[in-house]
Amino acid sequence: MFDMAGDDAVQFGLGEPDFQPPALAIEAFSQAMKDGRNKYTTTAGLPPLRQKIAETWHNRIPTLDENNVCMTMSGTNALLDIFLALVDPGDEVLLPEPYFPLYPTDVVICGGNPVLYPCLFDNGFVPTIADLESSLTEKTVAVLYNFPSNPTGGNVTPEQRDELIEFARANDLWVITDEVYDRIVYDSEHVSFLGAGYDKVIMINSFSKTFAMTGWRIGYILSPDLEAMGHITKMQYYVTACSNDAMQYAVLEALEKASDYPEQMRDEFKQRRDLICARLNAMPGVSCHVPTGAFYVFPKIDVPGMNSEEIAMALLEGGVLCSPGSAFGGAGEGHLRFAYTIGREDISRGMDRVEQVLAELRGD
Repeated sequence: MFDMAGDDAVQFGLGEPDFQPPALAIEAFSQAMKDGRNKYTTTAGLPPLRQKIAETWHNRIPTLDENNVCMTMSGTNALLDIFLALVDPGDEVLLPEPYFPLYPTDVVICGGNPVLYPCLFDNGFVPTIADLESSLTEKTVAVLYNFPSNPTGGNVTPEQRDELIEFARANDLWVITDEVYDRIVYDSEHVSFLGAGYDKVIMINSFSKTFAMTGWRIGYILSPDLEAMGHITKMQYYVTACSNDAMQYAVLEALEKASDYPEQMRDEFKQRRDLICARLNAMPGVSCHVPTGAFYVFPKIDVPGMNSEEIAMALLEGGVLCSPGSAFGGAGEGHLRFAYTIGREDISRGMDRVEQVLAELRGD
């Protein structure tokens, strides 16, 4: 669909901020290379950077230090490291559906079996404990939670988080928590699974979204469990040996001197969220939750006789690129994903086209 999109298509497809990294981070990256930071580095990553990351989570667990952190080449790399460390052949991992497309495939790569639990529109894209319990077997070793969610923008309250943690504790499961959108949360504080009274938690995080560094491919894994971190760091060695040397100095510069940059982006994303949700919810046959995190909306679209891929293709012909919900698993059918990572003027222009195409499809 990306290849088919014309030059004039309004692009709601890619989950990539339309910002640049902080200027001081770009300068620090360049300076680090000039200073000779172009070599192999330690597998776990630059110690001062890991220490700084640990400190940013001291509000959740005050005892964290650099040993609780491993730098990775993106959250994608982090995800594979964790599954390699936890999953033996035949093990099962509970994964949300709709899902980030790499989740089930990575489990399969590691010899495991992905088991999907539903995160449905009617429950705000948060799973029920009953659905999680019905997915359990004696082979289940871990459950993955993703809040704020890609693709739904769904999020949890502290009370919901505690219920999900208690489910894992009662069944002695590892919790893999994907929190790469932790700094893009609206109207409330981020609800982390870290420091929620359970130590078998491994967090995936990334600077791709929060500092607009998608092309830099830099992220990290953090866990209070040092034994788990030891195994994960071994996996990082076998997957990529180490992360980019100079880049880590640039990320450290951003954390130390541009710590408010994610909030500046978030404030703009919030205005875009309010605009796109208002437009979508005003359209006949469309129902859209107002997301509390990330930069996606995942509305239900009702066009009789058409599935989400067919609707997305019709929109593409009308000059709008978005993602069919079925791309994120069977539970995504009946939805479309729009990433509001474009300016407000383009959002308005795109919504005009969506409204026109949907009216034509319904015969209005």
